[in-house]
Amino acid sequence: MIDIIIGGLVLITVILAIRKIVKNQKSGGCGGGCSGCSSAKTCNALETLEAKAKETLQEKSKDE
Repeated sequence: MIDIIIGGLVLITVILAIRKIVKNQKSGGCGGGCSGCSSAKTCNALETLEAKAKETLQEKSKDE
């Protein structure tokens, strides 16, 4: 009986994980990191992060 319960929990977890991956891919997100992304060459996530960091540093330097 416990085997059925554990198996069911594992099955539910796998289904939810697959559902999340499919949802991310449909919304334009990647399933993995930037190195494994199929659109890594056209992605601007790193550039956006760098721009925000640069703005934050500039604001801190102005405050000092």
